[in-house]
Amino acid sequence: MFIKKQYKIILAIVISLVFTLAITKTFFFDGVPKINAEKISRTLKNIKDNITIFKNTFAYRMSSNKIDYNQVFTDQPASINFVAKHTLSPTDFIYPTEIIQPTIEPTIQPTIEPTIQPTIEPTLFKPTTHSRVIPSPTRRMLTPTKRPTRKPTRLPSLTPTEKRNPLFIQDPLNQPYYNPSKAYLCYTPAKFIEVYADDAPINSCYKSIKSNVDANLTSVDILGKTITVHKLAYPAFKAVANELKNFSGYKIKTAYAYVFRCNTAASTGDSWDVCQPGCVIGSHAFGIAVDINEDENCFGCSTYTMPMKIVDAFESYGFRWGGRYKSIFNSTIDAMHFEYMYDLCKDIK
Repeated sequence: MFIKKQYKIILAIVISLVFTLAITKTFFFDGVPKINAEKISRTLKNIKDNITIFKNTFAYRMSSNKIDYNQVFTDQPASINFVAKHTLSPTDFIYPTEIIQPTIEPTIQPTIEPTIQPTIEPTLFKPTTHSRVIPSPTRRMLTPTKRPTRKPTRLPSLTPTEKRNPLFIQDPLNQPYYNPSKAYLCYTPAKFIEVYADDAPINSCYKSIKSNVDANLTSVDILGKTITVHKLAYPAFKAVANELKNFSGYKIKTAYAYVFRCNTAASTGDSWDVCQPGCVIGSHAFGIAVDINEDENCFGCSTYTMPMKIVDAFESYGFRWGGRYKSIFNSTIDAMHFEYMYDLCKDIK
């Protein structure tokens, strides 16, 4: 009888320890000997978000059409062909990289008669309205056809003080940029250039794109830090700043937004050298992304300090959080990273 009582006591102690550890892990931060409201808020928010994430990704993971989002999100050179294959429309302009030799149609007869003496200058070939103009074999490549006229995405008169009310998003996790079967359709360098560089041509070292972006930059303050962003994304950044202006639960020590360089994760050389072969510019090069406290929310790290209050503020105005990359896309987590995606993906159904 006494032995059975001892077993019950030991079992009760073990159950109590397990229960205490579970409660501590759920409601306390490591090293903080008191209940932490942020930890509770994050836990409850994660439970709700995980239900939505499961709903959005279940059908995709059951399908056979998988996408390597580690390539798509980091703009790795290996993903260029994949993105082009799946996202370029028939009207997209492709720049030739090889010498194209024109083919002369065999039906065209020479204009010089055999009886003409060598001292006589031959007449130049002047095609009629029904003739086909054939490029000279000495030209290095065919002249690119003129791209179709399109309305510019950029608003010429847009200024930081202009009153534009960004859309408040009630269900951010149901947006296309959080859907693994749709996100790659609008997360491409071609889409960035179309929306935020006025569809500028891709030339040496991305000079025309940089010039266009540089001409459309402004600044905004978020929790005491001034960052440089694109004017078209300014209203969304400003809305986030207003949402967080009274939030004192987190100190932003570092915040980096616009920087015209190669994607760090994808670069095979110096990420600042945009002239290197294979360099593909990402969201930071267009002023639509920000990295907050990178030392505490490092790329690839599963632990981070980013409060859900900040995550909610960004997501409510069209931003995607890199902290969800692992759970939604099975990609590398990037908890410091927020990128404005709504305008890029709003037409994706």
